[in-house]
Amino acid sequence: MAPRFSQRVEPLNDRPIAALKSELRAALLAARKTFASSDGAAASTALAARVIELPVFAQRDAAVGGYWPIRGEVDPRPLLAALDARGVPTGLPVIVEDDLAFHLWRDGDPLLSAGLGTFGPDPAAAPIVRPSILLVPLVAFDRRGHRLGYGRGFYDRVIARLRAGGPLTTIGLAYAMQEVPVVPTEPHDQPLDYIATEHEVLGMKSSA
Repeated sequence: MAPRFSQRVEPLNDRPIAALKSELRAALLAARKTFASSDGAAASTALAARVIELPVFAQRDAAVGGYWPIRGEVDPRPLLAALDARGVPTGLPVIVEDDLAFHLWRDGDPLLSAGLGTFGPDPAAAPIVRPSILLVPLVAFDRRGHRLGYGRGFYDRVIARLRAGGPLTTIGLAYAMQEVPVVPTEPHDQPLDYIATEHEVLGMKSSA
């Protein structure tokens, strides 16, 4: 089992939260890139086999928002392919100003640059999907359900918006080595319902 990341940033002091996040982010991005280069593909496949068994995917009218992996992120495509095989609609995000819009996508559909190094469907050709389940990339996580992202706030904003509009289940996808004891948090940070790694699926007390 991959060891938990050895956290060298101590959040319980007088330093600004933003500085703590930045320091932790830099360390985890480097460690994740190293892990992904050798073990990322196998870990992503193992993770998909665990996540696909969550009962939330069997809900009527379920629709899943995924993402296109960058910078050593867990690759959600094995999971998206398995969901598509079960007839579950899946979508990928496209950046629209400071928000994310999810458009229907299946493996093999054409892709365009979607911003920030990612790829997504052609917004003019693929209909918008309102996810009831959102797969969330992350840089670090803790067992309270908190995540550290890239610092731009896209997922915190879209999670808040989708939760305000109806039922939403959020599932963070991570390698086990991305776990830290404590993720520094701010009021706008959105906790996750589940966090899945290649070794386990953690369900939070607040999960639907």
